[in-house]
Amino acid sequence: MRKNIAALCLLVASSLISAQEAVQRLQDVHKIYVDTFGNGEGADVIRSKVITRLVKSGRFEVVQSPDQADAILTGASQVSKTAHYSASTNGQYGNASGGTRYHATAGVQLISKDQKILWADDTSNGAFSRSASSSLADRIVKNLIKALSQQEKNKP
Repeated sequence: MRKNIAALCLLVASSLISAQEAVQRLQDVHKIYVDTFGNGEGADVIRSKVITRLVKSGRFEVVQSPDQADAILTGASQVSKTAHYSASTNGQYGNASGGTRYHATAGVQLISKDQKILWADDTSNGAFSRSASSSLADRIVKNLIKALSQQEKNKP
């Protein structure tokens, strides 16, 4: 009985130690918690769209708590109005009623539990009449997966 209890204690202790070990390489990240993307205009929308893109990618499991994650994706982002344009008679903008153009930008980092930056990216997109936040979210996730693929190709 004492041997069983000792073995169980050893198993639990070793599980806790390995659960607390932080990942050291991007390719070891399987679970991501997406933290705040700052207080900029549209930051919550960008964060939400990044979560959706990560889930749809199938590459990562997105978790609801930083404690469950291998790494945390965080940063600052913003969507800003860049211009208002009028309807063009020559069809230049393709919108008879005119509209507003937006620009989205973000600086993001993927950080391990021991605060090591595993990946970072400054992402920006051009002016869009709609979906600037969607375009930016797509680029963030695309760039993360591209960096992961590069590391996997170059692993020793």
